[in-house]
Amino acid sequence: MALVLFAGFARAQELKPVKLDAPDKERGVALMKAFSQRASVREWSDQKLSIRDLSDLLWAANGVNRPDEAKRTAPSAMNAQDIDIYVFTEEGVYLYDAFNQVLNPVCSGDHRALPGMTAAPVNLVLISDISRFRMGEDSLKLTWAAMDAGIVSQNISVFCAGTELVTRPRASFPGMDKMKETLNLKDSQHVMLNHPVGYPKE
Repeated sequence: MALVLFAGFARAQELKPVKLDAPDKERGVALMKAFSQRASVREWSDQKLSIRDLSDLLWAANGVNRPDEAKRTAPSAMNAQDIDIYVFTEEGVYLYDAFNQVLNPVCSGDHRALPGMTAAPVNLVLISDISRFRMGEDSLKLTWAAMDAGIVSQNISVFCAGTELVTRPRASFPGMDKMKETLNLKDSQHVMLNHPVGYPKE
């Protein structure tokens, strides 16, 4: 059943945390079929994502798949787990808490018009906090951050290909200062990629 994403939050003065569904690990096409269908798409439906689809998308992107070890679906250099996923929707911006499978509010309002963003129902912005790396110069940390973001990006792309969602990775952020101000980012947090996600346009 397609539950509409965040119904009613637009009327709220303040965003509330959103508890996501536990991941459905049985869904989707065979892995090789998903790879054969992976493509970068520039158009999508205006239909909002269901909670089920958003929950599974985020878990596949960088969720916790080994709770006893606090390990993720996406590896990271030195297990720094430096990549955070900010979820932009019509109602507001949320930060994905992978360990609790929750979306935590960052700011209310539709910020999908920021430079570098799109009007897709959901924009997933991948941000690396390089302070989580235990060693290395900043230039090296940024290289690791780029690799880690690329792995999360591929998880998103393959999940979408296997579940009838559409996406593409985007690396252009001409309004970086405005993005940092909106999200209240620290100097150690670097915007890496944006994945607009939606259903196929009919």
